Amino acid sequence: MSNSLFSYQGATPDALLFFKYLLIELGYALIFMSCFYGSYLFIAPQFFVRKKYFVGLVATVLCLGFIIALRYTLEYGFFLPVLGFDNYRGNIWPAKRYISNIVFYYFPGYFMYGMAYFFAENWYCNSRRHQELQKEKLATELAFLRSQVNPHFLFNTINDIYALTYQKSDMAPEALLKLSVMLRYMLREGNEDFMPLNREVEYLENAIALQRIGAKGQAYINFTQEGYIGEQPVASLLFIAFVENAFKHGVWNDPEHPVGIYLHADNLGVIFNVRNRKNNGLKDSTGGIGLSNVQRRLQLIYPDRHRLTVKDEAGFYEVNLILKQN
Repeated sequence: MSNSLFSYQGATPDALLFFKYLLIELGYALIFMSCFYGSYLFIAPQFFVRKKYFVGLVATVLCLGFIIALRYTLEYGFFLPVLGFDNYRGNIWPAKRYISNIVFYYFPGYFMYGMAYFFAENWYCNSRRHQELQKEKLATELAFLRSQVNPHFLFNTINDIYALTYQKSDMAPEALLKLSVMLRYMLREGNEDFMPLNREVEYLENAIALQRIGAKGQAYINFTQEGYIGEQPVASLLFIAFVENAFKHGVWNDPEHPVGIYLHADNLGVIFNVRNRKNNGLKDSTGGIGLSNVQRRLQLIYPDRHRLTVKDEAGFYEVNLILKQN
């Protein structure tokens, strides 16, 4: 700093001189910080958040007035009389030049820094808030969709078990145990977004077993599994909607045309297929709660990693789902 060198010309470098330099630098840093934080805390929010432009102009004028007063107080009330530092080499600037120097030299740079920092912080906070809201919305929507996966199947199963109990059938305890396992899975483990594939398969096997029990052995269902059925994660309670749809809208008591359920899994992904003969007395469509929900869940959880195709033929209905690994 040439001016400071002029003010301290001939002074012996020592701890006292170092301390004076330190105080001077801190004083000017205080001025710069006042420009920055005045812009960041008081001016930018008025213009760009609250949209109070008049208040923003007033805040700008007040900030400028404070910085002018602060600089004048530091330079003429502390630096010169206490530290012997003369920033103007014995000259006294007129008020017009003094103010214009602050307005056009000190203020603009740090004013823009404060504005830029406000914009960056505001954008970052809004972006994080938006992401958190999206995650919260997604979690809420998934929980809602999952809660509606298979109420019809459960209600029908409870009625079947009641009938078995009323008839004092030996199959009633087994059916009740399987239903208990399924409910435990739905209410506890099924609340997770993803579950191991083998647990989902076990859930399907129990659902099929309950369907057979309720049909008194007249349900013809072929469940074929191929590949590795292990711990690979899949969306919880995803496949049951397709199976429930086949039970609800299809013919499952025809031995010549059994309900066909096929699952193949490997390191590339999972293929799941359900084919059933259509019940002429019922309309088989994807408009039910279960299938509309599973389609929405696929869009949310596997946005670019799934393919769902539906074949609605004259006598048969078939759903084929492909899930790709990450």
